[in-house]
Amino acid sequence: MKQLLILILSVFLAGISFGQDIQKVARAKAEALAEVTPDTTKSWLVQGNGSLQFSQASFSNWSAGGQNSLGLVAWINFKANYHHGRHIWANNIDLGYGFNYLGKASDAKFNKTNDKIEITSAYGYELHPNKKWYLTVLANFRSQFDNGYNYPDDKTVISKFMAPGYLVAGIGITYTPVKWFYLYLSPSSGRFTFVTDKKLSDSGAFGVDRGKTMHGEFGPYLRADLNKDLAKNINLTSTIELFTNYLHKPGNIDVNWSLLLSMKVNKWLAASIQTQLLYDDDIMIKTDPNKPGGPRTQFKELLGIGLTYKFK
Repeated sequence: MKQLLILILSVFLAGISFGQDIQKVARAKAEALAEVTPDTTKSWLVQGNGSLQFSQASFSNWSAGGQNSLGLVAWINFKANYHHGRHIWANNIDLGYGFNYLGKASDAKFNKTNDKIEITSAYGYELHPNKKWYLTVLANFRSQFDNGYNYPDDKTVISKFMAPGYLVAGIGITYTPVKWFYLYLSPSSGRFTFVTDKKLSDSGAFGVDRGKTMHGEFGPYLRADLNKDLAKNINLTSTIELFTNYLHKPGNIDVNWSLLLSMKVNKWLAASIQTQLLYDDDIMIKTDPNKPGGPRTQFKELLGIGLTYKFK
């Protein structure tokens, strides 16, 4: 457990250090180029934030009852966006991991509470000066760091890194009416689901054919991103993705909607609320072990208070 805590702290601090280094490099390059082309000082926008949140409860002879617990959640959101002339290149990395231990130290049970890897990169070329419409090539990748279990069963693995992994890539149009919002629409995108674990692949998990490691789909894809300061110390970030498959049940729409509301108390302390809503017609979820599973609306919510750092 101590090694895991050290690892999480190292990742969090490394992310902050990396963001600061990127800022310094970008700032140094901008200052060097300013002597030749002053406009390039505003070409790169590098910003992001990260949080490390703890929770702990301990009971001894407590008449009302209770269970000892220790929890930690860490997340980092990093953006590096380039905008010069009619060219834009937006890059976003969103990472998160959380867990808690329940029970006495001698027999504490580990539960994963958050696990997220998401990387998005999009290049756009403005179709007409000052019209805010861009021809865009976009790629989005999602997966997770660690094994997932159907708690309280902590023996049977139901997910792991690249099982599943998702990749969406396509060409479309982006509309950016304001700096804090953009809408991307592609009439023809490829969506690929990867299940690289043999046992999960053989069971046909996450919509892949039994024994296969990849399942491809083709259809329209919509993505809307919002990142706005609601007040001086309150920021709202939200992303919604919609996809349907032209070749199989085109009326069914896959949904991935995430939201992060962060509220800073001071430079180092903040509270955050994270939610994620998922619906994928290809993912079968069992609610009764004696009955076959089916597609279900999935929802996750995380509330935390802890250390935070924002750089820009």
